[in-house]
Amino acid sequence: MEEFAVVIIGAGPAGGQCARQFARQGVRVLLVEQHSNFSQNNYSSAASPLETMALFDLPPGVVARYWHNLAIAATEKEQVWYSDQPQGVVFDFAKLRQFLADTVTEGGGQVWLGHRFLSYQPGASGLEVTLSYRAPLDAGSLEKVTVKTQVLIDATGSKRAVINYGQPKVTDNGQYYRGIGTEYLITVDEATHERFADTLVFFLGYRWSPQGYSWIFPMDNHQLKVGTAIFAGQHRYLGKLKPIRAYTEAIIRDYLKLEKSQYHLEEIHGSVLDYAINQGDTYHQGPVVAIGDAVSTVNFLGGEGIRHGMQGANIAVPFVRDYLRGDPKAFGKYEQAMKAHFAEPWQRTEKLSQRVYLEFGDRQIDLGVTYLSYLRYEDVLDLLFHYRFDRIYGGITPLLLKKVAQFSQQCRRWFKNLHHFFPI
Repeated sequence: MEEFAVVIIGAGPAGGQCARQFARQGVRVLLVEQHSNFSQNNYSSAASPLETMALFDLPPGVVARYWHNLAIAATEKEQVWYSDQPQGVVFDFAKLRQFLADTVTEGGGQVWLGHRFLSYQPGASGLEVTLSYRAPLDAGSLEKVTVKTQVLIDATGSKRAVINYGQPKVTDNGQYYRGIGTEYLITVDEATHERFADTLVFFLGYRWSPQGYSWIFPMDNHQLKVGTAIFAGQHRYLGKLKPIRAYTEAIIRDYLKLEKSQYHLEEIHGSVLDYAINQGDTYHQGPVVAIGDAVSTVNFLGGEGIRHGMQGANIAVPFVRDYLRGDPKAFGKYEQAMKAHFAEPWQRTEKLSQRVYLEFGDRQIDLGVTYLSYLRYEDVLDLLFHYRFDRIYGGITPLLLKKVAQFSQQCRRWFKNLHHFFPI
């Protein structure tokens, strides 16, 4: 039976970054991925601010497109912020995960593709983890393999397949928010791609994305990602929603102005995200540790998860190292450390997402976009990507000044008209 210090289930950004760190440190690590290649689960829309590249030492080869501009479109209002410099990236999700896996093997770790987690149990020294895989010469036959490890890490996303192993499913007990998303990858003509090649577009409001948000993200090779995410629950005003794909297709048809014959649909992918309210997840059970979306590191307001999952993995690594060095209580402060980083901004965005997606009327959303139009670009980026809601107040002064100026103009026109009808 092969032995490892750490086994990580799930080779998404969190799992890959975690394994990459251990491999760099000379820890014997195994990274397990259920798909046979990284193009099979291309689920993430993958937009991120520019500093993500330096923060995680990522190469340009994982980037599908650098974006300069940002647009937010609501039912009656659209605002665009422009920059002549790149403000962020759209990752090629498959290339990003492949890069992380490659650095694991280059560092001496192992990556097993096409292996699915089945179970784990305590062994004589550590844990015994059983995986299944399809025999190379017999496509219909599943084989099993068991490995030993001192630490088992759940990076399976909101499935929480490892940390919740052997327990009843708990994501329907009212302690979770649920998001449902679908995304189209389409190839468009050169002129259409040129219009959006440098711009992220987000959609809010009843016209484009009732009870959620939608997006257009640029890719290379004349491709765009167009997607929609819906907040599960009953909206205060809306009735039954259309199928989620209807909203994505409406953006292609009515915003991009493309009929079906004018673009090529490369793929459709989607997923369900279960996010624990107040990050009330199980962070570890003995030497079984959860990272990434298994402990709700995705930000539920905007659905951004890549850099947060990678950051959460970095937070977890020192605690695992302490455990491997012989500290049986090493994970006692792991949850505390994660919440010190995530809890405050995440709890604010939880409450805001509940209001925007389930309580706001269309006019409120239009007014919100109007208000954002008075903010500087850097403040909008801080708001959307760093959740610094104090930046909002910086826009109140110019907004009030404009309203006062408009009122003054109305008063002058009123007195002028009054003088015309009642000359002194």
